[in-house]
Amino acid sequence: MNRITLVLILLHLSHLCHSQSAFNFAQFAEENNPKNKATIALELLKYYNRYHLDSLNILGIDLKKSNHLINDNYVKATYQRVFGMFDVRKGFMKEGLKLLKSSRSIFLNLGDDELICEAFNETGICYLLMNDFERAKNDFKASIKFGESCETNSFSYLATINLAQCYYENGNIDSAQLYTKRYIERAISENKFESAANAYSFLGQIQLDQKNIKQALICFEQQMKNAQKSSSPYILIRAKNNLAITKFYQGKKKIALQLFKEVLIDRKKQGFIAYICDAYLNMGEIYHELGENKKGLEYADSSLSLAKNHGLISHRIEALETKMENDSSKDLENEIRMLKEKQTKIVNKNRLNRNINNAITLEQGGLSNWPWYIYVIFILIPLVIYLTLKSKLAD
Repeated sequence: MNRITLVLILLHLSHLCHSQSAFNFAQFAEENNPKNKATIALELLKYYNRYHLDSLNILGIDLKKSNHLINDNYVKATYQRVFGMFDVRKGFMKEGLKLLKSSRSIFLNLGDDELICEAFNETGICYLLMNDFERAKNDFKASIKFGESCETNSFSYLATINLAQCYYENGNIDSAQLYTKRYIERAISENKFESAANAYSFLGQIQLDQKNIKQALICFEQQMKNAQKSSSPYILIRAKNNLAITKFYQGKKKIALQLFKEVLIDRKKQGFIAYICDAYLNMGEIYHELGENKKGLEYADSSLSLAKNHGLISHRIEALETKMENDSSKDLENEIRMLKEKQTKIVNKNRLNRNINNAITLEQGGLSNWPWYIYVIFILIPLVIYLTLKSKLAD
């Protein structure tokens, strides 16, 4: 069950993300005011960070282009944050951290506590992913401090769940559970049921890691309870998935299988291809665990085919790696290697597109492709002026 267990490990990176954004990309693209575009981008990045990571880079490029003439600091800080989040999620940790720190510095000068709160949370996440736990703790605590000055109460505990995860990754289970429970209390008091469900999932993960199956089940049942109160089908399906895993560990494999089937049906209704790929892989894994290897392989192939048809390289790699657990052939290994190389090239190319200044220079350089007689006219103009003046002086 190694692969299925991985879906329990949540990155509590943006607990205020909603399943839908108040804006869409069309509104962002049609907006002519760079500052207004930046405000829309700050909303869209929460959605893209969860559902469509590659769109972050596109968002940042468009915003940077709009800022070329006015060079506004608010807009600059926003597109740096967008680029930084993209880089960190894609594994360019140092580059992402540099952008996030630059963005944070500008937001500090602008004095908006909410943006500063989020900025420290983002740099803390980067440090956490880099296993620099002390710097991560400091940034999460700074985020909480600035959050306490915000009018919106939820900012005061925005980074608390990340701080809890930091303590857990650093081996301090007691502090991790303490901060998670504090976070849950605050979230429930403000009817942030989606956030509470995420936190219960994290508590369940801790209990599962400690082999406390009964306690894990209690946490996942609480996750389900809060997920049902939220308006997020994403959270509800995740809760069902976690319950399925726990049932499996309890030895109730038939119940687990039925729940996983329901998750797959729900994912198909939801329509997010990446999550459907995950659900297929989970089905494949549980059938392997039940000894039905042929069915397991069929579901892994379904995930692989779906990912290939929709250009999801990461999910193709994951499906192939899952297949390698039962088939260590060189063909699979070579295909994974080539896909990883392709993935790296695509990401690097996308990051190079950020060099807006060069693009604008080339675009302006395109004006030099005028007809030859235009240049002759420019050359003759000074000569005509000279001859005219000479004629007038002679008179």
